[in-house]
Amino acid sequence: MNSPFPPRSTETQTASDKALDNTLRYLYTTLRKVGGELVAIEFKYKGTTWRADTAQEAVALRNELEKSDKVFNPEFEAMDQLNDFWTPDRFMDVVGGIGELQQKLLVAVRHKPRITSTELVRELGISSEVALAGVISGLSKQLKQLGIELKHVLVIEVKWSGKTKTRRFILDDFFLYAGAEQNWPDAWGKTKTTKRKRHAVEDSRATTR
Repeated sequence: MNSPFPPRSTETQTASDKALDNTLRYLYTTLRKVGGELVAIEFKYKGTTWRADTAQEAVALRNELEKSDKVFNPEFEAMDQLNDFWTPDRFMDVVGGIGELQQKLLVAVRHKPRITSTELVRELGISSEVALAGVISGLSKQLKQLGIELKHVLVIEVKWSGKTKTRRFILDDFFLYAGAEQNWPDAWGKTKTTKRKRHAVEDSRATTR
């Protein structure tokens, strides 16, 4: 008498897979020996309880569940890539390699998510939203030199109310998480800025000699 449970590749089986397969085989064999019929089988897969009327259905259902888990999901794939992209070194390259105004912009957005463009103009101490656009353009160019797109650091939301446009700024979630791991900007934001200023003073002295 052949079991309805086909052998599974030992290379792909986990401990829980083996336990479930062995349990189902044992249940099926025992019931057949005593002349019983298998009315329903329940098993859990990733926290969800599933029911099948026969052993064959149970195996088929589990196989389908496993196949669905292996289906390529572009959204999850993109999220994994971004998570892997923001290494500590890359994050520090960004914050240490952009201009002082661009640093201040990111810090302001970090301290006040969804800050408006009007508020940012005031925080940065610049003259207008036209000047703010220049700061953002500079940030985009500086990031491009590092092989990074602006949208992977700074997200700009634009909403219209009648003829009034409001722009709000937030940091990308993955960039924000990478910063939190480095305790940015609290731990070393000021240090980086001071260092840049010191180099600027030294460069100017060297130029005038």
